[in-house]
Amino acid sequence: MKAERLIRFSLPGILMFVLVVGNAQAMESSQKLLSALGSDVKDNLADNEMVFRYDEELAGPSFLPDTSSKAEIEALHRSMQPEVMVEALYKVPYPSGLGDDAGEILRLIYNLSHEVSSISGVKYYSWRKKDYSVLFSDVYAVDSIEKKKKTEDPQAEGYLNDSVFLHMKENALGRGYYRMDYMPSDEMLTVKLTNESILGFIITAVEVENMVIYLQIIPCSDAVLIYGYCGVILENDGIVNLMLDPYYAFYRRMTAMETWLYNSLHGTDMLPLLLDPMP
Repeated sequence: MKAERLIRFSLPGILMFVLVVGNAQAMESSQKLLSALGSDVKDNLADNEMVFRYDEELAGPSFLPDTSSKAEIEALHRSMQPEVMVEALYKVPYPSGLGDDAGEILRLIYNLSHEVSSISGVKYYSWRKKDYSVLFSDVYAVDSIEKKKKTEDPQAEGYLNDSVFLHMKENALGRGYYRMDYMPSDEMLTVKLTNESILGFIITAVEVENMVIYLQIIPCSDAVLIYGYCGVILENDGIVNLMLDPYYAFYRRMTAMETWLYNSLHGTDMLPLLLDPMP
């Protein structure tokens, strides 16, 4: 990921999106926020800038950074009790020319991530085809879940709690409508994606609001740390498991969103890495 990712994001482009704030926020190092994790996890993250795990033993989240919202994710997991849970850590290098102000970095990502139509074309690696394929297509904002009227990408105004509704077609689970919530704070930006329609082609795979993806974007002194969580309650488990590997299916959704954020930040067109999950 380090050598392959060529940064083409220009300083004028950054300045066009950044809202300058008065005082820089002090940033912790990613090592300090992850100090409680095992050495194998930290070594893997240092080598690959990404690490993930499938919660097949139903042990709950174990990659959580030591931030003020750690308890919130743990509470979400306990209340949801998902049958399928995947979590990941991504270590994203800063674009050239970007300063060390946490507020600027978070506002930049907040603005860029409102360009939801750019999710169209995001790819994943298909083990069946042995090649990369488009995961998300026909992505656009809608005015509401009720009316579903197509609109332009929403304009980010300030740095506020807000929500975006969008239509998205996924190659395994078909067309669906989603809610993307933005929850900003001084130390991080949390983006939450929830399905607002039933997911599945012939049969129902996921009922409304039974899939939640959390991405926590945390500026650190050495890189931008992204913690990803995906929890899912499945319907028709036996048939769905015959059609696809649910852990891989929802892992690729989460990491595709991270790749979208990375490419938005760096002005690149990178593909997700091929790695094995941690035990």
